[in-house]
Amino acid sequence: MARATTEFLARESADWFHRGLISRDTADQLGKRYDRQGTFLAGLVTWLGLAAIFLLGLAMLTAIGLMSGSPALGGVMLGGVAIGLWLGGIRMAVDPAQRHPVTGSALVTIGLAAAYGAMTLISLSIGDDFSTQWMPVLLVVTGVLAAATAYGYHLRWPLLLALLFFFHGLGAWHEYAGHGEYVADIQDPRLMAVVAAACAGFGFWHQRAEGARLPRYAGFGRLYAVFGLLYLDCSLWFLSLGFEAGAEQLVWVAAFTLTALGQIVLGARLKDGMPTGFGIVFLGIDLYTRFFEHFWDSLSAGSFFLIGGLAGLALGAVFEAQARKAAS
Repeated sequence: MARATTEFLARESADWFHRGLISRDTADQLGKRYDRQGTFLAGLVTWLGLAAIFLLGLAMLTAIGLMSGSPALGGVMLGGVAIGLWLGGIRMAVDPAQRHPVTGSALVTIGLAAAYGAMTLISLSIGDDFSTQWMPVLLVVTGVLAAATAYGYHLRWPLLLALLFFFHGLGAWHEYAGHGEYVADIQDPRLMAVVAAACAGFGFWHQRAEGARLPRYAGFGRLYAVFGLLYLDCSLWFLSLGFEAGAEQLVWVAAFTLTALGQIVLGARLKDGMPTGFGIVFLGIDLYTRFFEHFWDSLSAGSFFLIGGLAGLALGAVFEAQARKAAS
């Protein structure tokens, strides 16, 4: 059996297990048959090689750009690298023999990210007000390029990059705050919640269509659904935080709670663990957030964490008993 075929079957069997389509025993048996461990090591070596080449190339371009003192020249050079990576990646990804499908998709994705960097450098040479004026536009433009590449050549990785750029272009951001702390926010969580809900709905429709009308785009719908549910839940979570306590906060708390419960019900109805997982995780976040808002200031830290831990253990025991009952 060709190596590309064994790698493909190894990846697919792992995906089937994560989706809950096959049991762990079946997944382990298929993993041994198609050498998933060997595939993982080969993929790791490939990624390390790609990262080394890309970082060395960026180091040379940065050095040249610093010596020239012109961000526009650095942007032009990085744009040339982006085009070369994109073309080389497409050639590997669409190779009929499928000798380097993962490497090709990775090169395409890195090329698109480099294109964003090139447009960023060129924009910096035009004006200083980059963060408010150019960043959202360039993120959306790069997202459009990535989505066009994904649908034009039936590649999933560029679609993941496209969705990431789209949602960041709409106002999602994060940064490292120092001392091991990370900060995340959404500029307009109300708008983001609507867009994310539409994205998730489109993703579930896309998944159904992939079985009949869109077989060449298998896996695209799941990416839409994952990103849509993630940003929907995060938006509602941010809206439910008690910065301005009142009736409006209660509305958002109810919306957040009902949305999480609805995802659990939807996952059970579709027999899909993905929406169920999102619902369970964010319902837990919702319960902990409410617990924190109401009891953090009225209890000592020890009592707070003791009660929270005991409540978690009690809920886990109840759910475990229900799971065993359902399995029997």
